[in-house]
Amino acid sequence: MSKKYFLHSLGCKVNSYETAALGIDFQKHQWKSAERVEEADIVVLNTCSVTGRADQKSRQHISSFRKRNPKAILVVMGCYSQKHAKESVALGANIVVGTAGRSKIVDYIGQFEKEGKAIADVKADSRKEKYEELGSNAFCENSRAFLKVQDGCDNFCSYCYIPFLRGNSRSREPRAVLEEAKALVEAGYKEIVLTGIETGSYGRDLGDGSYRLPDLMEGICTKIPELPRLRISSIEESEIDDWFLDVLKRYPVIVDHLHIPLQSGSASVLKRMKRHYGPEEFASKIGRIRQIRPEIAITTDVIAGFPGESDEEWKETMDFCSSIGFAEIHVFPFSMRPGTFAATLKDTDPKVKKARVRDLLELSKGLRLSYEKRFWGRQVEILIENTDEENGFAYGHTPNYLLCRVPLEHHQHGDLVSIIYKSEISSD
Repeated sequence: MSKKYFLHSLGCKVNSYETAALGIDFQKHQWKSAERVEEADIVVLNTCSVTGRADQKSRQHISSFRKRNPKAILVVMGCYSQKHAKESVALGANIVVGTAGRSKIVDYIGQFEKEGKAIADVKADSRKEKYEELGSNAFCENSRAFLKVQDGCDNFCSYCYIPFLRGNSRSREPRAVLEEAKALVEAGYKEIVLTGIETGSYGRDLGDGSYRLPDLMEGICTKIPELPRLRISSIEESEIDDWFLDVLKRYPVIVDHLHIPLQSGSASVLKRMKRHYGPEEFASKIGRIRQIRPEIAITTDVIAGFPGESDEEWKETMDFCSSIGFAEIHVFPFSMRPGTFAATLKDTDPKVKKARVRDLLELSKGLRLSYEKRFWGRQVEILIENTDEENGFAYGHTPNYLLCRVPLEHHQHGDLVSIIYKSEISSD
């Protein structure tokens, strides 16, 4: 009798990729996907632990899934279970793996069926991992495919626990990446997003470390010339070097959008965050990018209310973000993570955090509108990602990530459509 499985992923696109890869593995065993937790023989939860709230959400999902389906084999994996394996079992998980060992899950399911005993395979030292190949199974979100090329992180920012959970930075073999990218294009995908935990560190652990992310990008551009769009999920300022800029200049298939986390525009706060750059270096790098791509969308992340952040330091961040002219800012209130250096510092008043988040979101809204206005009345190309047949519209993004709406007509997922851009969601 064929088993039925239910998959659920919390957190980042890397988690989504890994969950989708496990689903492909299940399908190879002739197992069928279930639409609801209650219908499944096997329930898999991929957890997140990037913030305290993410931990809480992971715990709630484990308990909820167990309550909703007491008879299912409950598999828990990911960042939360890497740190809290015993707690995951106590909450009802039958099989627990962390940020490695996911390729063994099918075997563990068979073992649990025979023995009926909880299985926990979480390595105590996550800093000595090798890249775990999950096969050619990209996570495809509508018309866009996310392709995982890297795992782990070596940055150890003072506010982040992810390097201890995800382990050391490790890269996927270029051959496997290129094979998967080619398969995706042959399957009809028009955009590939290279993703990882620290994507820009790709290649440091491969051979002598000379084959890096720009080499991988160039390899995809030259060996798969029929790919219309190549996007990078995120890259650090320090990882944008002369070679990266040269590849960005020579291959227009690399889209006009880069997400470069800033976290703070104050030199003193960046130092406490243990970020290895200052505002001047960051601004200089953005300037060099815009010399090559004058109209590129630069989006970023900023943490509001970092411990000890004074009013003057926050003003420095607001002024810096305004001067850079980001296309959009993703704003996060500081979240205390036990075990990090930042957790030893005095937290900022929650009311102050809330006010700063509100102020920066308002700035981001204005910057976004200013960027969009530069393209009003101009011809742009969008990739159709969603259709609303009831209201007669199709939605998609331009290469520089402007959201557009067009009359549905005969547009389908994956179509590239040329339009006149009028506003964020109106081009009809």
